Amino acid sequence: MKSVLYLIVFLFTLIGSSQNVESSARKFIDDAQITQINKDWTTMATFTSGIGETVKFFPVEIINLKTMKKIEALQINMDIKKPDVFKTAWVGIDEIEEFVVFIETYVIPNLDMKLKKKSTQYKFKAKEMTLSYHIYEKKTRISIWLNDYEDIEIVNWEFWTETQTKKIPKLLAVLKKIK
Repeated sequence: MKSVLYLIVFLFTLIGSSQNVESSARKFIDDAQITQINKDWTTMATFTSGIGETVKFFPVEIINLKTMKKIEALQINMDIKKPDVFKTAWVGIDEIEEFVVFIETYVIPNLDMKLKKKSTQYKFKAKEMTLSYHIYEKKTRISIWLNDYEDIEIVNWEFWTETQTKKIPKLLAVLKKIK
């Protein structure tokens, strides 16, 4: 009887944790039958790796053309080589303020930090994206993971760079453009 109860609790926990993994922007797009997505290419943060992979962050306005309701969000396009994949993820307006606070409080003040025989890592986890700023001794790294929800399995697509961390203030400017 106890094992059946544990199994039921486990299944409810599993089902509950697998829901609500999409951003409010993706949910808005999925719920609308017809959408228009306006992209602002003038305010964009682009990170590139040494092998030519890229991640681009830019503000978007998403319009449900049936109801004319509009929302703003952050769109992230990732182009990686191994495997050769192009993915899009969204950070909803409900996650933007926390993302701004994360960058202003933990990343920007530590862009020039140097450590000796130590490391530290800061992570921001949104529903569809995780960004990590890692300081290890005299090097820094930014890593970005996008979640791809195919069937039941969640696959994380990763991008990282050590040469582009000084571009993080540009990402902050993009986030602040989203209302």
